[in-house]
Amino acid sequence: MLHFAEFRLDPAALQIFRDDVPLDAAPQVVEVLAYLINSRDRIVGRQELLDRFWPRAGTGGDAALNTCIRRIRTLLGDDADAPRFIQTRPRSGYRFIATFADTATAPPARRRKAGRLAAIGGVLTTMAIGGAVWAHGAMFPTRHHVAIEPVEGLCEYVLFPKFNAGLRESFVAEVSHKLPAGYSVVSGEGRADLRARVSVRQTPRQTTVVVTLVEDVSDRIIWSGQFAAPTDTQDYVPLQRALATRMAGGMAQAIIDSA
Repeated sequence: MLHFAEFRLDPAALQIFRDDVPLDAAPQVVEVLAYLINSRDRIVGRQELLDRFWPRAGTGGDAALNTCIRRIRTLLGDDADAPRFIQTRPRSGYRFIATFADTATAPPARRRKAGRLAAIGGVLTTMAIGGAVWAHGAMFPTRHHVAIEPVEGLCEYVLFPKFNAGLRESFVAEVSHKLPAGYSVVSGEGRADLRARVSVRQTPRQTTVVVTLVEDVSDRIIWSGQFAAPTDTQDYVPLQRALATRMAGGMAQAIIDSA
């Protein structure tokens, strides 16, 4: 968990909180912010971000990156001219400049809350002496991490330069709500037990997506599913959402069945 100012960011779940209140943020926005935070000791170049998060966006990558940085600043209430969090380095890139919050200097209300939780934890520990092993297994289940890799386009031409990035973003959002207990989503390059590889073939008439779930260590295929729908050349956002919902449901059920 990453703490800074009044914010708390969970890289595994791709969620961000402000004073413990969850904020409405697209998974890719949170993922880019987490990457900047983890690289805070240096300037992160624009090309580095484009290569990592929009590898197949073509000429649309710059616009996508600009929009993402703007959304991060809006999310944090940051000002590009007088930044607290994201500093722009002209002709270079971006750098996260905020300092991390120390739990020892947390706001009094939060310290009191932590104290109450600690007291409650002590009582629960005393009550659970006879069943400590069972309680540990029930309250702290084993975590399994699922990485959603960048979407790969398999067509020689691109109908919509941002379609694949948007599909992945919607897929991550849907999967994060459908995974069974004990599983969480991590960024494509993060440590994971399972990896979801997504490929797209698209024509003006039909869009076909294949999702393949593999074990990270052995590369053994756990499940693969194909999803198709008519292409809407006027507005592809509903198509992204519809496909992502079906993809997430299929993969989540496959994980449940294989558990």
